[in-house]
Amino acid sequence: MFLLNISYIKSLDQVEPQMKAHGEWVMRYLNEGIFLFGGPKKSGMGGVIGVKSIEKQQLMSILAEDSFVQADVAEYQIMDFNCKLADVKLESLKLA
Repeated sequence: MFLLNISYIKSLDQVEPQMKAHGEWVMRYLNEGIFLFGGPKKSGMGGVIGVKSIEKQQLMSILAEDSFVQADVAEYQIMDFNCKLADVKLESLKLA
């Protein structure tokens, strides 16, 4: 699976106009089962998205659709990892 760490690289007044489209983009891939979870950082300066295991090229294509990327207001740190341990309520993450 992938863990995406999103950090804003522009001021919040430049990020704000992209929020609605970004949220719709996230919901699209949550509904398709590609994204597993997501949410904003408590600092208000970005967010985090969990992505099931897919081909890296497919992930890059999905990220290119994000309004944050298209407007160049955020950057993504992509961490690829295998979830080996999880609370019993999150056991399905080990299969992602």
